[in-house]
Amino acid sequence: MRLHNIAGLVLMLSTGPALAYDCTLSATPLNFGSVEGVAGQTRQSTATLTVVCHSGDTSANVNYQILIDGQGSGAERQMTVGDHNTGYQVYTSGSYQQVWNNTGSGMVNDSYSLAANDTVSRTYTVYAKMKTARKDPPGTYLANLTVQLVY
Repeated sequence: MRLHNIAGLVLMLSTGPALAYDCTLSATPLNFGSVEGVAGQTRQSTATLTVVCHSGDTSANVNYQILIDGQGSGAERQMTVGDHNTGYQVYTSGSYQQVWNNTGSGMVNDSYSLAANDTVSRTYTVYAKMKTARKDPPGTYLANLTVQLVY
């Protein structure tokens, strides 16, 4: 009996305080389409992330970060097919200056107020760019990015 009470206490401590709102994240696929293996050819694509937050019976101040794991600064992310890979990168804006990742200025942050029993939907664009190389054989190259919503 005593051990059961201690385990319950640990579980309660790890859950944290209840928030006056909850949020969900959904995404569209990122697809570069068919790419010819011409060295130096740049392909660009976009995907969208949609965050929907809903408040309960009280108003709430919503704060969250959208993190995308993977390569941070200069190194490219990789897509693979079989034993072959090719590089690409994702960015926070269409100027392709800031790599979207999970640290520092590479994270997307947002905050706003929700009235009681209110829902707000916000959409964020993921900008992607890749350069093809003659050495990249034909195939369907795939990669998985982990996107996290932290609030």
